[in-house]
Amino acid sequence: MEKHDNLLPAMLVDLVQAPIRWQIVKIAFSQRIFDHLATPITAQDVATRLGFDAVRCELYLNALCAMGLIEKQQGLFVNRAGYGAFLQSDGEKSMGDLILHLAKTRHDDLELLLKGGETSAPLDMNRAEHWDGAAKSLFAFHRSVAGEQMFACLCELPEWETARHFLDIGAGSSILAQKIVASHPARRATIIDLPPLAQRMTQEQLADFPARDRITVMAGDFNHVDLPENQDVIWASMTLYYARDLTAVLRRCRQSLAPGGVFVSFHEELCHERTLPEPHIVGRLIPAMKGNDASFDKDQIAQAMRAAGFASISVRMVQTVVGPMAVTMGR
Repeated sequence: MEKHDNLLPAMLVDLVQAPIRWQIVKIAFSQRIFDHLATPITAQDVATRLGFDAVRCELYLNALCAMGLIEKQQGLFVNRAGYGAFLQSDGEKSMGDLILHLAKTRHDDLELLLKGGETSAPLDMNRAEHWDGAAKSLFAFHRSVAGEQMFACLCELPEWETARHFLDIGAGSSILAQKIVASHPARRATIIDLPPLAQRMTQEQLADFPARDRITVMAGDFNHVDLPENQDVIWASMTLYYARDLTAVLRRCRQSLAPGGVFVSFHEELCHERTLPEPHIVGRLIPAMKGNDASFDKDQIAQAMRAAGFASISVRMVQTVVGPMAVTMGR
């Protein structure tokens, strides 16, 4: 058998393993097992603390080792060096809440959906619990990985060194704004987001931030709220799906730029008749089947920028933990 003949069988067998891996990780986050592995500990002690069967607990911890998430030496289990920040609930970049939230949105009864069934009730946007969950997951996403990647994109802009006024529309969290104002004492950032998210940013995320006075949070829908003028950089990350008229929103952004300013879009784009990239097609399959097939086609944002009057448009691709993203810049 040729080497390439093994690829498909190997992939199919690996798919059988994938749900098991997820169950292992899901339990670790939901039971906060990684918190108990901050220092070396026996399987017996973990089992005692969490009410597990001791023999099965060791088998389970061995599986976490096999996946490369923890280590085992002389019968003691411990988080791998440097991983605690992501795995422990009190970690600086803790991803537990984010991963569990992603699973809720991405996993469902696919066969039932294919047959036209509904698997859950529509979201109640008036419930505080909905916005608590949204704010928590977005903050975790930006704090753990996305914030650094987005900030890196800004740092590569030719306008970065002289930019002083930033606008983030539909920010989701205050993480990027915090990074921006912390990078230079003269930089100021404005965030526009829906009132429930804006309230949580103001009252929770920014309450103890040292440079709080240089971040303005505006509560409102970016489709309607007046945008602040003379912005050096306007940033829109994974939020333009909610533009009721994309060209109109982009035109208002262009008009709000200072001379020499730049608008930056950070979104996934689909190609090959909406069959690629795989991380976005598969990752967003369940939401799409539930009526939220919102991803942009390749160059759709760039075309809307042209229609909105931007004189110069450029696009570059960046790799992220959730798949390739298009950074589309309009000047």
